[in-house]
Amino acid sequence: MSTSNSIFTFIFELSNAKKLVERSFFHPPRSRKLIVPKHISRNFKVDEILISNKSVVTVQPASTTTYTHILFFHGGAYLLEGSTMHWKIVETIASKARCRVSYIDYPLAPENTYTQTFEMVQQSYEKLTNDYPTDKFMLMGDSAGGGLALAFAQKLRIEIAVIQPIKIILFSPWLDLSMQHPEIKKQELVDKILPLQGLIHAGIQYSGGDDIHNYLLSPINGKLEGLGETHVFYGTHELFYPDCKRLKQLTQDYRNFTFQEFADMQHDWVVFPIPEAKQAIEMAVDFITKESRTL
Repeated sequence: MSTSNSIFTFIFELSNAKKLVERSFFHPPRSRKLIVPKHISRNFKVDEILISNKSVVTVQPASTTTYTHILFFHGGAYLLEGSTMHWKIVETIASKARCRVSYIDYPLAPENTYTQTFEMVQQSYEKLTNDYPTDKFMLMGDSAGGGLALAFAQKLRIEIAVIQPIKIILFSPWLDLSMQHPEIKKQELVDKILPLQGLIHAGIQYSGGDDIHNYLLSPINGKLEGLGETHVFYGTHELFYPDCKRLKQLTQDYRNFTFQEFADMQHDWVVFPIPEAKQAIEMAVDFITKESRTL
């Protein structure tokens, strides 16, 4: 574990970050509109469209790009807006993989439920695949965005969509909104960021009272075979660790899933300015740019 990560973990514990995060879950702040960071607008070609009154921002390097096109879903327990840390991931992936990345500013709870979220995501996907007919599409998300990415991939598979995502990249994904894994209580002692009760509240808000075991809400319960190549990154000190291990067990006979476990990492460490985040992003870029295996 790097010194940087040790410092961040100490700061999270000292500042009682878990309590601050929980407070934001119960009173999520809102902006008037999505703001694309100025340096991204300067350094990349940026196209923004509105889908269901929400932004879809496509970022691509000014010079030659590949035909890879990633849909990115930010984390935030389905309650919080994306942050500059999420834009940093978009910027780094687009630059290093020389690809298009579309940032999906999907509808959030409690103003919306998963029904409105999936409607907007579906419309966004259909619009992008129509506007970029030669692109090869992938899905990427962190935390709740990782859960959304996996659930949407399952939905496309079930509906036999004409264009299927060829790869899926999940960082610290929220896989089960029920938070009922027997090891989670013990795991809460080492996670210095995620509040268990706050997440349970977030899941209820996002579900709108529907069954949280539905794969659209808890994709660990969905059909996992036959998806595009999926690479899952997770840390051993995050609340979602037990469910990520469970996903690994469920898919151990499937060639389409690979996993990368990072020791001592807090939840969503890939958004922090630490060496382990750089390592994970570089591994993700390698996964994005390598040729797909034949499943």
